[in-house]
Formats: sequence, C-alpha cells, structure tokens
Amino acid sequence: MTDRAGAAEFTGRSEHTIAIQTSPKRRAEGSGWPAPVPGEDGVLLYPLDDLAAAIEGIAEASRARVHSITLDGDPDELIPALEFRALIDAKASTWSKYVDMSKAAWERGEDGYLPRPDLEEPAPKRGIIRSWKRQRVELWINSRPGRGAGAGPPVRTEETGPTAAKYRRVMAAIRKDISEGVFAPGQRLPSEATLGTRYAVSLTTVRRALTELHHEGVLSRGSAGTVVAPNAPPHSG
Repeated sequence: MTDRAGAAEFTGRSEHTIAIQTSPKRRAEGSGWPAPVPGEDGVLLYPLDDLAAAIEGIAEASRARVHSITLDGDPDELIPALEFRALIDAKASTWSKYVDMSKAAWERGEDGYLPRPDLEEPAPKRGIIRSWKRQRVELWINSRPGRGAGAGPPVRTEETGPTAAKYRRVMAAIRKDISEGVFAPGQRLPSEATLGTRYAVSLTTVRRALTELHHEGVLSRGSAGTVVAPNAPPHSG
C-alpha cells in the first residue's frame, strides 16, 4: 500500500489525477482505478498491485489504438530524420523531445522511445545526422501507442513512468547483491527504509522493486518479512 503521493509517483500521474480517477464517481463510470483504503489518521492508501493493474489496463487500451502504415520501397533503405519526423507529423520541438528521451538508451546500444539509428554521421557544420532503415521505421510506427501518426509519447506505465529507471536500478542492484552473496538464499532482507538508504531511493521505489522481484520469484514473503527465495533465479544481467 502507498499514500496518494506515492501513488502519483508510482503511476506517473499527479496527485490531483489520482484523487479524481479513484473517486467513487469515476470508478462507477468505469475508470478502472482502485478504491483507496482508509489508513491511520484518515490518510487514504492505495494498493500497489491494483495500481499496476490499472496502469496496464490503460496501456492495453492505448495499444489497441495503434496507427498502421505501409512504407513502399526497399526495406533496408535509410530514411533521414526529417522524413521520419514527417511520417509521424511531429513538430521539430516534439522530435527533439523524442530524441532526448531516447539518447540514454541509444548510448547503451538499445532502442529508446525512438528506435536506435542505423546510421549516425557528423553533420557538415555541427550536430549529428541520423538515419533509420525503412522497415524499422514502419515497425516502430505500427507498434506505437496512440490514436494516429501524430500521437504524443506513449502512456506512462510502470515501465515508462518517472520511477521506472529508479525501481529497475534497485531490482538490478538487489539481483547483483544476491549473485555476489551479499544476500544469501533464505536470508531476510533489511527493512525497506534501510534498502532505500542503501540504494538512495524513496520507499515507494523500494516497494515497487520488491514487488516485481517477488513476482519474478527472486524474493518471497512470509511472517519473517521479505527473504531471498531459496531457488531464486540466477542474475542474468
């Protein structure tokens, strides 16, 4: 469970949005958001698992509205950024935002919000000229959430919200600590507060990481607290 501020961080929404979407009226209209539970001193608490299900439902609804196109020509032909941007009807400022959202992943050799360029060359004066294969551009557009080619960034889920990188880093750090013997199979983990200090993140981020690792079978829960599962899957990087 988490409070409204934690629910906002977890889902990537504002506290105002959380209050509206979880209100009796919106839930009666089918918002799909969970009902808050009264906690101590009248503080409303929200179940993390139900919040995750609500966000996934929103993402599924968005994926069902995918815009589909077919690009004629050689699938391996390179398309410059200007043509790519025109295909999704994005303004220059919007395109720059998409590039900024993707750079960190590109530097890791992965696709970001935009697919990783197939070719990067220095521009004649300054900057970088990026190009993508036609087939990868088509695949990206046809897999992109939204109502049309000019749709904005995808719905923020637990995979893409502001806490995504944080909780994934914590998951990776815990897996690494297990693989290195810092936490042994069957050993009880430190408190959430201690883990938050260890990994320099909020309690909400720690809880999300622990929940995901529990679902993956890396951790288990019992009367003694959260422990490393006896048969925890090995860390795969």
